Amino acid sequence: MRKVPFLLFLVPAALFADEVFLQGAGSISGRIVEQTDEIVQVDVGGGIVGVPTSRVERIVKARCSLDDYDDRASKLGPKDAGGWRKLGVWASQQGLTVQSQDAYRNVLAVAPDDAEARKALGFVKHDGRWMTEEESYRARGYVKYEGEWMTPAQAQVEQNNAAADQARRDAEQRARDAETATREAEARAQDAEARAREAEEAQRASAPVYWGGWGYGVAAWPSAPASQPKFTPAPRVPVRVPR
Repeated sequence: MRKVPFLLFLVPAALFADEVFLQGAGSISGRIVEQTDEIVQVDVGGGIVGVPTSRVERIVKARCSLDDYDDRASKLGPKDAGGWRKLGVWASQQGLTVQSQDAYRNVLAVAPDDAEARKALGFVKHDGRWMTEEESYRARGYVKYEGEWMTPAQAQVEQNNAAADQARRDAEQRARDAETATREAEARAQDAEARAREAEEAQRASAPVYWGGWGYGVAAWPSAPASQPKFTPAPRVPVRVPR
């Protein structure tokens, strides 16, 4: 099952009358716009939310502020700017943001320069013209940097600071890497030296030992190779000397 969006629990329950109670998960307040064997859809004022019917424990239906908005709107003519303005204020007080904006748009359809409706819809006035907040910033030469509006000079300072911080972090990282490489090289050198000492000691331990003198002590003399021929003296031949 999908989890119910957290947005549902941000809407004050007192503003609505239809209550959809969920199994172990609180309730959703709003106006039910669809109910089937598979899903229940509730208009919470800022949008429609659907939950699986299998998760619904019970439903309590009653009149809500959305119904009141529809009733009030149905009584207003398309050119009743004052009536739509009042309805926009009322809807905003009830937490019906979407409906409030719809009402103010109806005001602008009749009175495009209506200050209250413009401000309610997020417009600002610059050089005698209504424009969005973003348009006004750009018209004044501001730029958006890291989600904030600022002058180009301020943005340049922020960029320079960010570049300097990054360079410092890079230098620190290089220093740490160099230190790590030095420690690793020293460890390898020490390991190689230790292995060389072990090999030298092993070689000395396996070599023959010659010490002492003739007739005492230990004497170990290498024997001649088996393949080397033994020396045999030639027989003596008598030599006659003439008289």
